Amino acid sequence: RPEVVVTSLHYADFIAGFYELERHADGAVQLVYVGLLKDFQGRGLGKQLLSVAVEKAWEMGAHRVWLHTCSLDSPHAVPNYLKRGFKPFKEEVYQVGKP
Repeated sequence: RPEVVVTSLHYADFIAGFYELERHADGAVQLVYVGLLKDFQGRGLGKQLLSVAVEKAWEMGAHRVWLHTCSLDSPHAVPNYLKRGFKPFKEEVYQVGKP
């Protein structure tokens, strides 16, 4: 789809991670996914990947760049988002029962 951009991060001869951006009809751009493969975590690549993703989102003409995060994300995710200029908008707590 033309409103979706997926970019991979290459490290040497390996794909180390990726991000996906989606432009919405209201002009906002959502960072849908961003992540690194386990072998490439802890090298500072996440902050670089996120910085590039945010820069690309603004280049897409966004009036707002946003994302969702959850407790399943890396413990480094939220601090990284905050350092890249994201601000918390809303926090939700869900309880899931056992099947």
